[in-house]
Amino acid sequence: MADVYDPIETRPWGDVCADHERLLPEQIEYLREHSDFYRRRFREWDIDPDDITSLEALREVPFTTKQDERDSQTDTVPAKPLGEHQAAPKSALNRTISSSGTTGKPTYFGLTTQDRRNWNTVQKRSFYTVGVRPADTVLFGAGQTMITGGTPYFESLTKLGANVVPAGGESTERLLSVALDVQPDILWTTTSHIRYLSENAEDVVGVAPDDFGFTKVIGGAAPGIANPEIRAEFYDVWNADLVREAMGLGDVLGSMWAECEEENGMHFHAQGFVHPELIDPETGEAKPFEPGAEGELVYTHLRREATPLLRFRSGDYVEVIDTECDCGRTAPKIQVAGRADDMLIYKGMNVFPSAIRDVISDVEGIAPRLRVILPEEGTVNFETPIPVEIAREPGSSRDEAELVDEAITEVREQLKARIDPTVVDVDDLPAGEYKTKLLKEREE
Repeated sequence: MADVYDPIETRPWGDVCADHERLLPEQIEYLREHSDFYRRRFREWDIDPDDITSLEALREVPFTTKQDERDSQTDTVPAKPLGEHQAAPKSALNRTISSSGTTGKPTYFGLTTQDRRNWNTVQKRSFYTVGVRPADTVLFGAGQTMITGGTPYFESLTKLGANVVPAGGESTERLLSVALDVQPDILWTTTSHIRYLSENAEDVVGVAPDDFGFTKVIGGAAPGIANPEIRAEFYDVWNADLVREAMGLGDVLGSMWAECEEENGMHFHAQGFVHPELIDPETGEAKPFEPGAEGELVYTHLRREATPLLRFRSGDYVEVIDTECDCGRTAPKIQVAGRADDMLIYKGMNVFPSAIRDVISDVEGIAPRLRVILPEEGTVNFETPIPVEIAREPGSSRDEAELVDEAITEVREQLKARIDPTVVDVDDLPAGEYKTKLLKEREE
């Protein structure tokens, strides 16, 4: 019998989608009655909400974007501080959280009491899949309590039965001292923060990472752990028994995707609450969730009260790893390739900075770090080799020219793109304490 938190995780995906189709009209009716934003949009789109009765009909509805959300919150009124798309009265709001603001001005999301219950239902599924058990003590290192991966995560982890130590937001020394004092089982923070702690723990508190006693290391907020080199590094450095990743989207629902014990892709966990789609980011055409398919994730709320969204473009570009798994879960399983808005185009082919990083990290002597240098703001198209900064692994004796040549060769062979690497000191490409940016404009 599959070891899952909720039996819905093993229901045939076709049956889950049939349930979503039954739930959709009720959510559409809720939008018509309570959302000024979508009432206006339905008129502008010349769409009768009564016609959105199936998932096929849903695919004909235009997208909602992050910019739409920001615009909705440009000129707010006291009764609707979360913008025109706020569909529940202010008095019904039970929690307000925000985006991290790494891709622009932060946006705010609201939850009613029922929304919070729904988030906890989904996140408990996700957290159990990623490896958290009620007996675990979780050191939570992400420091921004107002973001999705802050207070909402603490609440769901506690509902699952875990002992949560919300030590993020303090100095690195304080965080690691807490770890030594309370002896947690799990280190959970962003992927780039895990690397930062890996590289600085011994210098800061005089204790090597593998002496902290963590048995499980869980990351998120950006791609990385799916890279075998990075996963192996975390296993080795922390002497862990489990290294996995989880992901969600604050606008939609905190943690919707999580890796199981197979550690080769994240399963969807928001069955009954959010309907996911895969689209071609250039054409907007829907694509099936089938092994090898790639595209941008799009989400539609099915039971959201406070700030519901319809066909919301996530900006996350993913590859479908499989639709079956030995763990018994039946939802699509994905890996994130990168942000659609970070996507570069080399001679007509899509290339992600994270993919370049993953390729060069397999080259002996090159650290798994990278920064793409953009000639000017907004550059995405390259007809000449893409300028990148790479770093030599500390202790490597390989010649710099060898590293450059092999990096160029591997990227050309695996990604069909050309890069123009410059080797910099590893400290010039630091692992960030929250999220690591892979793009930088060229300095004059």
